[in-house]
Amino acid sequence: MATIGIEIVDAALLATRDGVRVAASPGIALVEGAAIVTGEAAAAVARLKPALVNDRYWSDLSTASLARAEDPVASHADLAHAQLAALWRAAAQPGDDAAFAVAGTMRPREIGLLLGIARHIGIPVAGLVDAAVAASAGVPARATVLHLDVQLYQAVLTEMQGAAILRRRRVEAAQRAGQKAMHAAWAQVVAEALVRRTRFDPMHEAATEQQLYLRLPEWLAGLATRESLDATLDTNSGSFTATVRREQFTLAAEAWYAQISELVHGGHRTDEPATLLLSARAALLPALAERLGTLPGLEVVALPDTAAAAGAALQVDALGPAEPPALVTALPRAHAAAGGERRREVAVAATHAILAGRAYAISEEPLVVGAGDGEGRRVAVAGAGISHLHCTLLRDGVRTLVRDHSRYGSFVNGERVSGEMDLGAGDRLRVGTPGVVLELVTVG
Repeated sequence: MATIGIEIVDAALLATRDGVRVAASPGIALVEGAAIVTGEAAAAVARLKPALVNDRYWSDLSTASLARAEDPVASHADLAHAQLAALWRAAAQPGDDAAFAVAGTMRPREIGLLLGIARHIGIPVAGLVDAAVAASAGVPARATVLHLDVQLYQAVLTEMQGAAILRRRRVEAAQRAGQKAMHAAWAQVVAEALVRRTRFDPMHEAATEQQLYLRLPEWLAGLATRESLDATLDTNSGSFTATVRREQFTLAAEAWYAQISELVHGGHRTDEPATLLLSARAALLPALAERLGTLPGLEVVALPDTAAAAGAALQVDALGPAEPPALVTALPRAHAAAGGERRREVAVAATHAILAGRAYAISEEPLVVGAGDGEGRRVAVAGAGISHLHCTLLRDGVRTLVRDHSRYGSFVNGERVSGEMDLGAGDRLRVGTPGVVLELVTVG
């Protein structure tokens, strides 16, 4: 009996057992009559039967019927069901359960539909985790962590923070900067190189176009460490080879690389050191890691393709039982944050926060600072850059802490809070821009 970790994004499904990859399935389906073929079998003939192919059923998971009139009654949910069931049969054994790692862009209704599909298949779901958090919680990194994944139709950046608990703060996407568009451009680069060198055009026939797309990941892996390589296609009339250079690939992808760079640049403050974790899909893009490594304040680390699935499976005990499983967006870190949330030395821990002449006691029960009304103890503030749950103040033994949950940041004496920070008498806590300031004092 084991927990099978399953990463679910539109590009592919991947399953692990005890941290080892046991099954993978590209996110593509072919519907022909009443037959549904998914994964590698569908990818192998996608260029031969393009009119029968669907690859949007994970990025737009719904029960709406497919548009083509010749199809039987089927929906994106039916295609997802077929693929997930096939993966489960390949990966699981009797008594196993599953932990899903799902994309941060997956909407609540889609998550609910996913759980319904799993229940119908008979998959016991022990946990449901944000894929970026699952992939990042076990990695030695700084207090601020960015996770970049390049999926089939978009690039997704997840910002996380925390020294002991890694919490998701926000998710942003660069629309259209996905694998599919870049692979099409790179396939054209190879085709043009073959035409120039051999007069052979692989795009002229579906069979050689199919072979080109199937070999593209191999060439991308080669260009990750080499400046050039020979791309070869085999046909009934012989083999054709042309040399392609990494520079050709990066130039062809410049528009998408620029979008991704802007996405990452906008995801962190240049004065706040961060670790940028690249999914295996993002790390495979030629020279992208080197380009992102030039952004100030970032260290760039490539993750293995099993990171999200294995990370989700490892955290099942920490998630606790829930029916239905709730999406987890915060996990304990396996390693203390490197150069992370330093502990400020304060002479006397604060006991109260003062705003507009009113004193709010700080206790073990969190005191929420944020916009609008809500449950629990709360300091209601309003203004630009103030989140509904902006930060919390609480006592932790002899310490008083502020924990930031916002997109725009909380600042103690002008210094941005990275996860959490000690508060002492005389400190000034600012939220928002130009901001609301709370004075911290000690009483008694």
